[in-house]
Amino acid sequence: MGLVNFVISTIAKCLDAVCLLLDLNFVVVHSVVRTTLAVITFVSSLPTLLLNSVAELGNLALFSLMSLAEATSNVAHGTVTMLGSLVLAVEGLVESLKMVGYLSMHVLLRGKEHLCRGLLSVLEGCGIAVSLVVYFTNTVVNFALIATQNIYSVVVSVWQTVSNPLQKVLEFMLTSFTFLYSSLAGTSAFLWSPFKLMFDFLVSLVHMFVSIFILNIYGLLLTVTIALTTTAYLNPELARQATVRIVDYVNSFPALHRLYLALHRLVSALRRTPYFVCGAMHHLQRILHHLYMLERRLWQQLPRLSSQLGLAVRTQLNRDNNNRVRGDGDPGEERRDPPDGRAGDGAHQELLDLVFPSSSTDRPLKKQSSSGKDSKPLPAENLLTLLKEQEDRKKCVICQDCTKTVVLLPCRHLCLCRDCTNILLRQPVYQQNCPLCRHMILNTMDVYL
Repeated sequence: MGLVNFVISTIAKCLDAVCLLLDLNFVVVHSVVRTTLAVITFVSSLPTLLLNSVAELGNLALFSLMSLAEATSNVAHGTVTMLGSLVLAVEGLVESLKMVGYLSMHVLLRGKEHLCRGLLSVLEGCGIAVSLVVYFTNTVVNFALIATQNIYSVVVSVWQTVSNPLQKVLEFMLTSFTFLYSSLAGTSAFLWSPFKLMFDFLVSLVHMFVSIFILNIYGLLLTVTIALTTTAYLNPELARQATVRIVDYVNSFPALHRLYLALHRLVSALRRTPYFVCGAMHHLQRILHHLYMLERRLWQQLPRLSSQLGLAVRTQLNRDNNNRVRGDGDPGEERRDPPDGRAGDGAHQELLDLVFPSSSTDRPLKKQSSSGKDSKPLPAENLLTLLKEQEDRKKCVICQDCTKTVVLLPCRHLCLCRDCTNILLRQPVYQQNCPLCRHMILNTMDVYL
């Protein structure tokens, strides 16, 4: 009982210490988070306030300069307009005087014609005098107009000379303010970005610490585990005494002792299991290697056996043909064909096809040629049908659309196109069989007919 009370009191003290640590951790983290958030809020609002103040001052200065420039331009434009209207009025007056002179001269000339020829000399003298006066007046008026036009040109050029530097200065000031504003904005953004990244990193660290070590049960268990490990590392004597007492307490129960022994045996068996598994895998690899070598030898001997079997069949067929030739020479012996209409060597031909299958198109053509050997010539419709059937036999046996271009090995059947062959080879290994003889496909070969 003393040991149980000691263990319970130790656990209670540990729990109290853990609760105290958690409370202190929560208070510290809460204070740090609130302080950090307040500092972040102040720092984040400070650049915005400064930028707004600078922008408002810049806008006020720009508005004042633009108002002053606009007032100056309006005054100058009004002065120039008034001078222009005055010059136009003088020009109109001079033109009216000129027109009056011309009209009076015309009236005098017309009156001269209606008056008597006796007054010609007087009227001519008056006309000459009036013409001289009008000429003099016209000359004076022309000089006045030219002088006025020159004065107007000089005034306009002077105004342009004065206003262009002002306009250039104003544009330069606007460009300078724009450059300063963009420079301030770029500098503030450049200086604020590292602080913002640092604050974001600190906030993420604090959030991760709170979510892992405080709000998550696994984080709490991890914190407790770290605390226990640190205690055991700093005070190994206390950890050893606690371990010895726990082991003694567990060994005091027979069931727990038997469970411990069973677990020990199970761990020993699990440690020996990989060695047995490795041995079994090595034995299985040797068996698979022997099977692979046997299969390779079988495929190596298969062509030789096939050639021997073909040679034997050819020899037997030659013997049968020789016997048939000798039998046909007898005049009293009548030759019969099989009931299916084929030649007498049809059975041997089928045997050859079974031993040496070449393609799916050879057999039907051989049958048709042998069946039509003794028949009459076919009409045009039958020839067209035969050609159509031959073209159909050249189509793929799966899609019935493309031409057969792939020979399947080792069965050597020409029955598929390349697209259908690719689709068939993408199937599992146990489904990669020839569509005609169901033999496994080991390789393919493209042919060009």
